[in-house]
Amino acid sequence: MRVFLSLGGNLGNTQEIFEQSYPAIEKKVGKILQKSSLYRTAAWGLKDQADFINQVMLLESALNPHEILTEIQAIEKQFGRERLVTWGPRTLDLDILFIENLKIQNEKLQIPHPHIHNRKFILIPMHEIAKEFEHPELKKTISELMLEATDDFSVNLIPNP
Repeated sequence: MRVFLSLGGNLGNTQEIFEQSYPAIEKKVGKILQKSSLYRTAAWGLKDQADFINQVMLLESALNPHEILTEIQAIEKQFGRERLVTWGPRTLDLDILFIENLKIQNEKLQIPHPHIHNRKFILIPMHEIAKEFEHPELKKTISELMLEATDDFSVNLIPNP
């Protein structure tokens, strides 16, 4: 199955944490097919904290959605993630954005991720690798969603070193 994951973080050396997480993601979740560039964004939700670095990747996974969730939560924990405050600072945040065109709504899992269309820090990196992907519920491409997004946070490309 094709899976879009978002990576985010604002504690520690986020770029280094992302680099170190890629092998764990490939080992536990699936082969990374594409990765967007890295982007810096002001904190969303709980605003009084350091800027976040965000990225979106496309994976090929043989796991089912609940197994993917279990594995990404284990990877977050491996990299020091503590769930203390909603939208609070974190070393590594991994979110499932889409799994193919699946729609899942239960206590543990919401696919597609419910806030994608309002978050440019997701839409911009996703647009870089999959602008024509169609949101299975909204029936709009990532390009269309980007044009309609009301989020006014700046999302800045981090140049490659």
